[in-house]
Amino acid sequence: MWEVWIHNTRSGSPELQLPLVSSATWTRRLGSLGSGSHEVELSHAQVPKSLIREISRGNKYTVAQRWGVECAYAGVITNRRYIDRSSRLILNHKELRAAVLGARLPHGVNEYNAAAGQRRVTDKSHAGALRAVLSWATKGGTVPGWELPIDLPADAAGGFSATWREEEGLTTNDLIEQIEEDGAETDLHPYITTDGYLRYQAKAAAVKIATAGAFLLPARAPGSIVLDLETEEDYAEQMTGVLGFGNGTGQDRLSKFAPTSGDGIGDLPVRDVRVNFPDLYDPARLQAAVNAEYAQRRPPIDQWSFSLYIGGIGPTFAAPTHLLDMHVYGSDFINDGVHTKRVIALSGDMGLIVKPEVQPHG
Repeated sequence: MWEVWIHNTRSGSPELQLPLVSSATWTRRLGSLGSGSHEVELSHAQVPKSLIREISRGNKYTVAQRWGVECAYAGVITNRRYIDRSSRLILNHKELRAAVLGARLPHGVNEYNAAAGQRRVTDKSHAGALRAVLSWATKGGTVPGWELPIDLPADAAGGFSATWREEEGLTTNDLIEQIEEDGAETDLHPYITTDGYLRYQAKAAAVKIATAGAFLLPARAPGSIVLDLETEEDYAEQMTGVLGFGNGTGQDRLSKFAPTSGDGIGDLPVRDVRVNFPDLYDPARLQAAVNAEYAQRRPPIDQWSFSLYIGGIGPTFAAPTHLLDMHVYGSDFINDGVHTKRVIALSGDMGLIVKPEVQPHG
């Protein structure tokens, strides 16, 4: 069953299991960009006022939605609101990247050097580049206040190189976004250690972060845990070609296009689009970003919407990056067979029904 805990943001230490959580909404999103809200009934909580006021402080503390030792969601408190008439405390929060790294510079404000300050990665894998960025953002965990409970990915060689100058004013999140624009996928996966601490496993992959195996889901069988299945194909953003612009002005502005060979039109009317990547200076990185944009927008958006009953199972099988083998037979529209979907977000509350957001896999 669900438990809601407060953890220290910097260390991940468990501080208190929140009593009497009356309602909650949370979304764990791939990339650590989700958010949520929890409501606590204080009148019967039997927790000292001083303790409640302390462990609900924003930024210093993080709310974790846990199923036993599994962490479905963790969000840094960004706002608290107390309603005196009903003695309710509402905690709003965002995942670590959205709440902390979105604003944090990869250097201290007193270290800024407009002329010579820069950060550089050379011939790294996307995981190696993410490791470097997170190391800068946490100063290797050696400086008080900068540390975060993140397990860095392994360093490795690869084809990603970049130089980021301090005068550009880029945040840590901006650097991560540039790694993603190169066609990569990143994530900060929250988990609970054996001694109850909250930590994040940093991941990056050139295409998709891999999760072994797939969970079998008979979608239309009697007693299925799949509820309210709907499918939708959205063609509004489908494109036949991408013209991408990087840094520069006028005729000197860097540009690349995709597809670079063959015909992206097929049997469609031409639907080309221009996309701006103003932070990209390198032609190879701009081409990679344009290729990734084209790969994402060439097919229509194939959306499957459904909920899952997790009583007796828990939410882990439907966490972001996990695969769901949807078996469908006898539908008047959906083709018979196995439709493998990949979870990119999972939403829920304090109940036993969760709602995944999925994409086609393969």
